[in-house]
Amino acid sequence: MCTRYSPMFFFPPHELLQLATCAREWNQVEIRLLDAIAEQCDEEAVHSFIAQQGPDAVVSLIGIESVSDDLACIDRMKAAFPQVTFLIFGFYPTAFSEQILRSSRVDFVLRGEPEVTFSKYIQATTSGHPVPTIPGLAGRREDGALFINPEERILDFEGLPFPDYTLLDVRKYEEGLLGGACGAIFTARGCPFECSFCTTTYGPKLAVKSPETVLDEVRGLIRAGVRLIRFLDDTFTVGKSRVIAICRGMIEQGISVRWSCLSRVDTLDEEMLAWMKRAGCVRILVGVESYSRKVLDYLNKPGDPQGFNASLGLIRKAGIESVGFILVGAPVETEQDFQETLRGVLDSPLDLVGVNILTPYAGTPFFEQVKDDIVFNLVPYECRFKDESISLNAMKRERTLYVRFYLRPIMVWRQLRRFLRFPLRSTRLVLMLLQYQTKQFRRHERPDLF
Repeated sequence: MCTRYSPMFFFPPHELLQLATCAREWNQVEIRLLDAIAEQCDEEAVHSFIAQQGPDAVVSLIGIESVSDDLACIDRMKAAFPQVTFLIFGFYPTAFSEQILRSSRVDFVLRGEPEVTFSKYIQATTSGHPVPTIPGLAGRREDGALFINPEERILDFEGLPFPDYTLLDVRKYEEGLLGGACGAIFTARGCPFECSFCTTTYGPKLAVKSPETVLDEVRGLIRAGVRLIRFLDDTFTVGKSRVIAICRGMIEQGISVRWSCLSRVDTLDEEMLAWMKRAGCVRILVGVESYSRKVLDYLNKPGDPQGFNASLGLIRKAGIESVGFILVGAPVETEQDFQETLRGVLDSPLDLVGVNILTPYAGTPFFEQVKDDIVFNLVPYECRFKDESISLNAMKRERTLYVRFYLRPIMVWRQLRRFLRFPLRSTRLVLMLLQYQTKQFRRHERPDLF
């Protein structure tokens, strides 16, 4: 969903790339990877690709808000290629394995982290052993009865082979206004924080790679032609000593590459940021969410909003670009709360902001908190508050934040400088942003179009 519609990000399909590499390395099977979005393939072209390759199995990552379209697409593929086994993974397939199996033609669901489960599935099918006992697998038994096995965390994150970027064309990927060729790395899976709205896939327990392993993976991406790296960790800056060790290693070993990462306001530190700048960090994306203490408490996100801008100022002081993520539309958010956030954002040293409307995704604590107040259906997908005023107010506040932030003289000047430096990229970004905003407007104007 992000890759297809967001104007700021066009990342490689890292999860699919990781799974493909593991299957090839662990099971010695032939792998073909198709990123239909990057290759601009329509559904007919994907069908042609499947027909040409003749695979035993097709594995796909399922989105959240695109879950209905994704499953319908797979159903049509299954109808066209009934002899092929179709497996899926992702946040909603893990949370709703039984419902998806009952309402689609999907054969199996790889629940949670898919790598080990898929490897064991391949071992079982190639040796003739039954698959219903495989941890993390959901599917149908020979008699048609469903089985849903609990997922298991991969705590030996070091044991995964590095994703093989030769399986795709890195030149097709970039991060907004930073360019490419872009690659991605998970240095850790899991997030120790407990924000109620977050669709974290790997749970609260951190599984990390050592700094030495991270440096090896960075070098591998550079050899593959990558010039910009996004660290995909939910919170890259969660461990100061580890971050500094990675940065020190990059500096000492002469590894020269630009990179960006995700962070939280309460994990920023002047010493750590100085090391990050020296090691090539050019952008930090920070989950600010709100400047209202009441809203933050509601979202179970600790932190003192009075100190947010001082912490964000450390990023600018270090000479790194900052992007702030803001959430609007919490049911408890009053106009006064929104004005606090608006003032905080306008007073902030943020270089860019991304505003999102708070959505109660099923499987999150926030969903459980408001489930009696929303309309939710997985297939066809629908997720909206029964009180339409919540969504309408959120949409207005989203627009207000964007307009008030980006149409200030200082921001117009900055964006003009960006345009003069990157005219083609900036034009494409503006067009994509307008397209995205139009889609957002239509979705919230017509809830039945979810």
